[in-house]
Amino acid sequence: MGSSVGSVSETCVQKGEELCVYYGLGAESGIVDLEVPGIRLFRINHYHKMTPQMYQQGVVVILQGSKVGHLNDYRFDYDTDHCLIVATPYPIACETFASPQAPLIGLDIDFDLTIIQELVDALEQHQHSEMPKTQDNGRGVAVTKITPGIRDCICRLLGCLKDPLDARVLGKQLLREFYFHLLKSEQGHLLAQYCKQDSALSRVSRVITHVQSHYDQKLAINDLADMAGMSVSAFHRAFKQVVTDPPLQYIKKIRLNKAKTLMSQDGMPANVAALKVGYESPTQFSREFKRYFGVPPSRVSHIGTF
Repeated sequence: MGSSVGSVSETCVQKGEELCVYYGLGAESGIVDLEVPGIRLFRINHYHKMTPQMYQQGVVVILQGSKVGHLNDYRFDYDTDHCLIVATPYPIACETFASPQAPLIGLDIDFDLTIIQELVDALEQHQHSEMPKTQDNGRGVAVTKITPGIRDCICRLLGCLKDPLDARVLGKQLLREFYFHLLKSEQGHLLAQYCKQDSALSRVSRVITHVQSHYDQKLAINDLADMAGMSVSAFHRAFKQVVTDPPLQYIKKIRLNKAKTLMSQDGMPANVAALKVGYESPTQFSREFKRYFGVPPSRVSHIGTF
């Protein structure tokens, strides 16, 4: 585990392990909802090779262990020293470092747009200008260092999660404080841009939200560009900058990840899942599934789930 001043403390790790026991996450890997809405605890007990996984909007805080993520050519490490901010849903190829003796333990925290917007407004009023941007190329995913403020807030949040009354009274307040420290971190501008209706990130996010709900339908690039309020060429540039994939490639990855979920969690046959997510040819689906996940649909159980 990292030993820098900003890393998650030993106390946080201990509280995370206690929560795993409290919520029944021991011998098996798993993920559970906690007493504060929008926060989930997860535990992974084994190493997982690089595998595409679907990440929704939010923040991932690692209490123990580490992960390596890849968005095409962009690599990022998140661990006890760095949390992951995901401003738009992504299929991210991840490698997980964990073992039964040293499991990966972490928190998955959703965005609360109302709270974040209030904090962005307050920070900008205090600074009398927009929040500064770091040197960044516009991607909608980034890692940011765990500051002392983030670390202390997470530790207090973990402390209240075992008690339903403490969680109900203090949880949302501590979550607000967490967002505040996150906005002040080196990648806090990602949250701020997500809240701004006219930013490229916000426009692309609206399109991605539509794709997430209509992936099984025919999606015309012209219509998606209109939805973003951009020309087709500008939309292509903005989309690839934020997502690192062109729109059609992103849509394909979303469909394949949705099909994987239907097969692995719902037991749906591959040919039915293919049609369900918008593929007209089961053969094409099988070929693209194997190319993307490294195994054919018949071996979907060999793919990590989170």
